[in-house]
Amino acid sequence: MANTAFSPTNSVTVTTADKFIPDIWSDEIVAAYKKNLVLANLVMKMNFKGKKGDTVHIPAPTRGTANAKVATNAVTLIAATESEVTISINKHYEYSRLIEDIVEAQALNSMRNFYTSDAGYALARQVDTDLVQLGRSANGGTAGAAAYAAAYIGGDGTTAYVAASNNESALTDAAIRRTI
Repeated sequence: MANTAFSPTNSVTVTTADKFIPDIWSDEIVAAYKKNLVLANLVMKMNFKGKKGDTVHIPAPTRGTANAKVATNAVTLIAATESEVTISINKHYEYSRLIEDIVEAQALNSMRNFYTSDAGYALARQVDTDLVQLGRSANGGTAGAAAYAAAYIGGDGTTAYVAASNNESALTDAAIRRTI
């Protein structure tokens, strides 16, 4: 005879016992993510922890020029109206896999290792790809376009880069992702 005094709704579930179930994949994914970053390691990072908003305003001061100074002549003052670069905070990425309890119990540890490494790699690749696109926009190009429209080459920073005249084909997004 079935015991009707206890209903299945009173059982301990993964929801009710959530505080006792550790999240152990997080640190492994963060480690794989940081290991796979390329471009993101080369740009300045700003800590916005605890801040709110959807746009970041970054001052973009104009580079000055050195002026010759002759005795008895006044110095040449530089007064530029500075500009800014605005970055919209409009990206959010995730990597999700649902692994049934039975699979986790039966699978080799290498499965979890693969998925945590893959999660870190996928997120790092996405961040680096977004930074490439952001760099294109900041350099007068179009995000998503194959080449920078207003990039410069040379030490003086005044020679425009033109892929065709440099006997180079423009880098495609796929080529950039392969190098990242």
